[in-house]
Amino acid sequence: MNTTAVQRPGIYRRHIRLHAAPGAVRADMEDDSHRFGVIVRHDGRVVRAVEGLPMRTPWTLCSGARDLLSALVGMQLAPTPLAAARHTDQKQQCTHMFDLATLAVAHAARGIAGREYHIEAPWYLLDGPRTITLRRDGDIVWTWTLERDRILTPEPFATIGVRQLLVWAEQNVRDPDEIEALFITRRAALICGSRLLDLDPLLNPAATGHGVGACYVHQPDRMVAARRNLGSTLDFSDRPQALLADIASSSEHVDTPSHACGSGS
Repeated sequence: MNTTAVQRPGIYRRHIRLHAAPGAVRADMEDDSHRFGVIVRHDGRVVRAVEGLPMRTPWTLCSGARDLLSALVGMQLAPTPLAAARHTDQKQQCTHMFDLATLAVAHAARGIAGREYHIEAPWYLLDGPRTITLRRDGDIVWTWTLERDRILTPEPFATIGVRQLLVWAEQNVRDPDEIEALFITRRAALICGSRLLDLDPLLNPAATGHGVGACYVHQPDRMVAARRNLGSTLDFSDRPQALLADIASSSEHVDTPSHACGSGS
């Protein structure tokens, strides 16, 4: 990887908020590198329209991925976020908007009115154990100890690689709430190492050294054409309350769509 390593002590934080209204679920996420939202509209059986809301992105072309969320239109509502990956190729999507859309679909299927997740992962060196804590609606779900991509504790996840976790979950977990929590913690565990990188000196996504085809902006044509959104990485170590502060209240959480993908009828 060609990114510039930095010593940035502090805490990686990620906040996810889901809010349902009749016929719609909005999902929002913010962390150091990203601020995205998604609105999924449905008729109680299938997805009718999807709107992506790219608000703060690492690369200039990331926002174009919102149009590809239309691939989920027509999908039957399903109770876990794992179902959407069987409906379309998620590597063609923005990872973070797609994750939010899958969570919104699952909440629509289960009729959950609202939910909030907070993730915190203290700064770490690549060698040695690190921790990541997930809170749901204010209560701790679990704290994991990991070494690189391997979970050390707690059981029953010990020795499972983070990248293999969802395959394991599909075979071993039946509770949709637990699958959702695993889905969210896994993503944060994979992305929290971004605190060790400085992307601003890089011209384009190709310079990161990440694999071709990993996501929408890492498709061959875009990874050389996209440019860095300078200064887009923020630090919420000492101000967790600033995450998703642009959402004034839950009553304003599902808005009239301005860029919806799908029929909407």
